[in-house]
Amino acid sequence: MQRLIRIFLINLGFIVGGLILAELIFGNWIFGPDYSVLNVPRNETRYFDVSEFIKRGKVTTYTRDEHGLRGTYGGDPAEIDVLVVGGSTTNERFLHDQETWVAQLQERFKASGKDLRIINAAVDGQSTRGHIKAFDLWFLNIPGLKPKFVIAYVGINDVAVGADRNKFDEMQSPDAFRQMRQYIMNHSILYNQFRRIRGSFVAQRTRLMHGGNAHRTGVWIPVTDWVDQVTLREEHAQALRNYQLRLRTLTSRIKRFGAKPIYVTQRRGDYRFVDGELEVLVQPDQVTDTFKPSDRTLAVMSLFNEMTLSICAEMELTCIDLDGDIELGGRDFYDAVHTMPSGSAKVADFLHERLKGVLR
Repeated sequence: MQRLIRIFLINLGFIVGGLILAELIFGNWIFGPDYSVLNVPRNETRYFDVSEFIKRGKVTTYTRDEHGLRGTYGGDPAEIDVLVVGGSTTNERFLHDQETWVAQLQERFKASGKDLRIINAAVDGQSTRGHIKAFDLWFLNIPGLKPKFVIAYVGINDVAVGADRNKFDEMQSPDAFRQMRQYIMNHSILYNQFRRIRGSFVAQRTRLMHGGNAHRTGVWIPVTDWVDQVTLREEHAQALRNYQLRLRTLTSRIKRFGAKPIYVTQRRGDYRFVDGELEVLVQPDQVTDTFKPSDRTLAVMSLFNEMTLSICAEMELTCIDLDGDIELGGRDFYDAVHTMPSGSAKVADFLHERLKGVLR
């Protein structure tokens, strides 16, 4: 028995030693890029059952490469012409790789004779704070990356940052345990292999994410509670000043990276005008005798979009007012902000039309 135990321990030692050696050689502990504790998904292939809110029986494929980028560019980051940053409305994790507005925009240019590499570098939940950190800590780790343009699809997530949350960066969790876990994820080759295997299975857990099937179950009702614009501006004055400062800083980072910034405002999908009347999408259980549908969320979003346009005009930057000009209907969204494939196609068409004279 002692001999068997000794053999077992020796073999176990060889296995553990081999795993440690493999981690040191093939992981990022010593060699390779240092992403520290940034929440940047890399080396991912995931599958999502989106039957609940996009199309019955549909399973989408979501991939990100070794650099955390989503899109087709031949594998050499030096070939990337346009880098796109944004949050979940740009990442579009529940759409096929080819269905995102970023991928479709690349196809629009290719079809028109301009074979541009337009690549998605969005991260769910990321605001302009995260975009700034991406230039400081992420993009510098991507060898050869020198895009000519950076498109920033901004606004919606910055509304949530507010005036008192600038101490928190979306690319780095404030929780020490999560930071340690993310550090291991960014450096361990064994964990990355496990993540690839896990990603080969269909993930049927999208019902609780991104608002589920809000548009399918919701009802449209007229807005009856109108916010006072003067009071609203006063309430969000500090948050808007912070956003203005972040836009200036982001512009500086993009230019320092050798690229030209292009800002795009964002549209909400839970408000619409019908015969001149503003309606809001709510869930049936919200509708009570005392419930007063408000335009507040839309009005706040408009303030941030106005600030984006203002900064663009002041700094003489290219800015596209997608919120004010695009025609998107209720069926183009599956929740308050995320677009269906049809909506993403319209965004791609809209941006292609306005950028075909800019992206050269």
